[in-house]
Amino acid sequence: MTTSPGTKICTHFGTCGGCNYLDIDYTKELRKKEQNIKELFKTYRHLEFRTIVPSPSPEYYRHKIQLPFGRRNIANKTLLTLGLFNKESTFVLDQTECQIQDPGLTEIALAVKQWARREGLLPYNEKSKRGMMKYLVARKSFSTGEIILGIVTAKEDLPHAKDASKRLHTAIQNRIGKTGKFGKIVGIIQNINTKHTTMALGREEHLLWGRPYIHEHFGKHKFRVGLSTFLQVNPIQTPSLYNLVLDEIEPNSRVIDAYSGIGTISFWISGNCKEVMGIEENPNSHKTALESVKFNKIHNVRFRKGRVAEVLPTLFGKNYDTLVLDPPRTGLGVEVAETILGMGFKKIVYVSCDPMSLREDTNLLARQYFLNSVQPVDMFPRTDHVETVAVFRNKNLT
Repeated sequence: MTTSPGTKICTHFGTCGGCNYLDIDYTKELRKKEQNIKELFKTYRHLEFRTIVPSPSPEYYRHKIQLPFGRRNIANKTLLTLGLFNKESTFVLDQTECQIQDPGLTEIALAVKQWARREGLLPYNEKSKRGMMKYLVARKSFSTGEIILGIVTAKEDLPHAKDASKRLHTAIQNRIGKTGKFGKIVGIIQNINTKHTTMALGREEHLLWGRPYIHEHFGKHKFRVGLSTFLQVNPIQTPSLYNLVLDEIEPNSRVIDAYSGIGTISFWISGNCKEVMGIEENPNSHKTALESVKFNKIHNVRFRKGRVAEVLPTLFGKNYDTLVLDPPRTGLGVEVAETILGMGFKKIVYVSCDPMSLREDTNLLARQYFLNSVQPVDMFPRTDHVETVAVFRNKNLT
């Protein structure tokens, strides 16, 4: 599936900060991303640069949305808006369509916006500290079609919460219908975030209706996924990404999976391993991973809760030969990199969502590791972002 001349371009393209490449053919976009990665890593000697893996579908692939509420002043009235920020991050667009997020999530966003306007709920203003609505966060399962949504509020007391949530559920049902074409809503959650922060979600949640998770399948494994648990937003492409990691795991390896989230990579590679130890800081993700071990009946995967920088040193001397990394966009940082250098892993398989932080971490690891290969994976079509799988080998063991 590619965009060709004459293809309809989103109404918001050019203003919205979400997409960059809707106006060019997908093959050209792939070449540009591939060239950008090559340029970034061109100074590394003996590096095998592998061809970028295209997404099976470059449109409507996002199965999670995180949209801020905004405002538009008309005369003396404030009209609530919902969408992404513009390219300059100066205002929130009033989204009416989106060509990269799942159509069911777009329909839900439109229903939530109309509901909030009818309820008289105002967007939160960081300067005046007034208003209620901060973000809409919603996830849809690729395998089951289940949808949960979270309304992120600046205050705990949502006016007439019980009745308002019933009206919200009705508004969503009326919008997406009962045919299942756009998915099935299974839970509505109020998330409270009273802090002034760039993080959308707060720690406190109130279940307004249904249940706080969706069921998702990756391969033969099943997971319960909540609002705050990490999961790749492009489930169509995720198996390709995980298979690249699996290809690097030698039979009967003993693997540490750092930043393991709910355990998707740990389980995916477990069939090729003697043992996998996952490390995850997020308590909700850790709890989900432990639950998944039980109902997937996986016997060679375990999980430890805590910061990677604190847990990793405790595993020194336990004969783990391979390290899998899937850190946040900021990368490893000096503390974790120094810990890794002292542990003597034979191989590191690094899944990165930011090539710049990957390059910085490569320089930190260079004292002991060769960057052996870089494999771009297009997890975020139509945007500037690109995932990479980098493989490092220990200089002392080659």
